[in-house]
Amino acid sequence: MRKPKGKCTYCGVTGVLLERGHVVPKSLYPNSRRTPDLQLITVPECAVCNRGWSDDEAYFRAVLLLAGSRNEPVDEIWKTKMVPSLAEPDGFRRARDLVDRFVPVTVDGEDRQMIYPGRDARVLRIIKKIARGLSRHHRIEDGVSDARVFADVLRYSVPDDLWSKGTFHKGESDVFRYWCRTYDNEVEKELSSLWILTFFEQRDFIAVVDRPNRQTVRTPNEFGGL
Repeated sequence: MRKPKGKCTYCGVTGVLLERGHVVPKSLYPNSRRTPDLQLITVPECAVCNRGWSDDEAYFRAVLLLAGSRNEPVDEIWKTKMVPSLAEPDGFRRARDLVDRFVPVTVDGEDRQMIYPGRDARVLRIIKKIARGLSRHHRIEDGVSDARVFADVLRYSVPDDLWSKGTFHKGESDVFRYWCRTYDNEVEKELSSLWILTFFEQRDFIAVVDRPNRQTVRTPNEFGGL
């Protein structure tokens, strides 16, 4: 869908036809879940931004499928989407991109290869994109730039009192669910919103949206995961 008014959620351009872009990559949803009742979240974005996510979103999906335990959606996506994608003309490049991210480790005396989404700039780019899109969708803030979002894997348990200060949004909970807290009238003046995004039940990420006037830059050690 295209409409001429407004501005792109991601780059802020105005005066161009805007498209309906999916905040959460639709490729994360198995074909068996693609029913009329499934409401994928969309926001207006320009054609350049809409097409600019595709390669990293495909990579993001592959990393998530490999990075944690399996569930029913993971198994279906692997068979129906991931394996066929490796047979496409750019399949070898995509496979090479993944292989290059594996790190040799020893677990319980056994040599293994592991992949770490929190160390991957392409994965964190998509996490930031989702947080920016959700901020627009929930009318928290429009035009959040990539530079204002800190993203990481969720490294620590979330205190119960923090959960109670935000809102859960379940959706298809075994595919994607999320929690959000806003900071409109809080003592913490440098925060706009806080997001915890969960994919396939066990892949947890945190995204912090700072206010435009934040004076310092976040680092993983400062905000590793609450």
